[in-house]
Amino acid sequence: MNWRENPQRVAWLVLTVSFSFCCLLAIAIPLGVRSYLLNATRPIQSYVTVTAGTVQFFPPGAEDPSAVTDRRTVVAGGRIVTDATARSLLTSFVDDSSSPLLATIQLYQDTDLRLTTARVPRFAWNDGPAQLALSLQKGRVSISTQDLSDHPVRMRLNTPHGSVTFSGGSYDISIEGDTTLVRTRAGSAQVLAANREVTANTGERVSIPAGGPPELPVPAALNLVLNGKLEGRLSPLWQEVIRVGAGLAPGKITQEMVDQRSVVRFSRKTEDGAHNEAGLKQEINRDVQGYDLLTLRLEFKLRYQSVPGGGYLASEYPVMVDIGYTDIYGKDLHWYQGFYYLDLPKESTWAPPTGEKVVQEIWYAYESPNLFYLLGETRPARINTITVFASGHDYESLVADIALNVR
Repeated sequence: MNWRENPQRVAWLVLTVSFSFCCLLAIAIPLGVRSYLLNATRPIQSYVTVTAGTVQFFPPGAEDPSAVTDRRTVVAGGRIVTDATARSLLTSFVDDSSSPLLATIQLYQDTDLRLTTARVPRFAWNDGPAQLALSLQKGRVSISTQDLSDHPVRMRLNTPHGSVTFSGGSYDISIEGDTTLVRTRAGSAQVLAANREVTANTGERVSIPAGGPPELPVPAALNLVLNGKLEGRLSPLWQEVIRVGAGLAPGKITQEMVDQRSVVRFSRKTEDGAHNEAGLKQEINRDVQGYDLLTLRLEFKLRYQSVPGGGYLASEYPVMVDIGYTDIYGKDLHWYQGFYYLDLPKESTWAPPTGEKVVQEIWYAYESPNLFYLLGETRPARINTITVFASGHDYESLVADIALNVR
């Protein structure tokens, strides 16, 4: 048909097509905008911070590593490797390090970890989760995550033997030979391998053997500490310990909620330069003969210390643990562990710190070596007490979870 012969018909055809296209745009554009607002994401800001030794970092696509001795940004695809002398923290924030913390991943020695995905909803209309994905090739990591007020956190970790999916909580995942071990300290983890999924709830562990499905959950260990999560009424299980000179202001011990967890805060800011201690003590009184594993586990955050290092005698730290025990020969002894973030000045003549250095203002999950082996010939036969306290002049520290595990 020649349009010149029937221009009216052509005009109606053009009008119909234009109107249909206009209607399509009127529907598609709002739907497209709505879909973008509901589903758009942006990168999560992540940083690796060295806590001991020198850490190797592989940027995405790089074959050669760069050495990290302090802190640097990590983007999706980045790989972190620690050797036998190095440890580090991988922290993920909504925006920068002053924004809400989503996750803390602690890398122990001889660990190889890749950050594969790190995204958070871009707009408030998107109520989906913040998503983190990791790949652990060897070694061990401790992971703490916390949901935001407007977004949950969903994390997935893959190992050569299977995958683990979890949300807010605290978890420990390690590769030991041909097996992946998953321990849930708080929360719930879904463990998937060989088309079988099992759930590890608080206080349980699951093993994934190479090439096989995950085994059924079993108790992770026996915690000798009662109310180690410091929830509800502390007394009479926990007793306050205050040591300070006569007439001087003592340190304060307060129980509160911080970062969605029940914590105890030790604090003192008087600037009087007086030595003092403030903490909590629990009577354990448990025989530990017959066990082959004894470990201390502690979650804490250091906010302030006025005395650098461990003080003049390397005996003052913003968080300290004192385990009183009777050894196999019947002698009453003590084992101490301190933590600090503030280094001694280079020109200092004070004793070098014997405690463990950590990062300020970051939740840190410490787990001791097996104390039976560490203490050797003076290994414990009976645990008498455990005291968690702050020691120094002025300080502020938070303690959230205390465990003395035997197995």
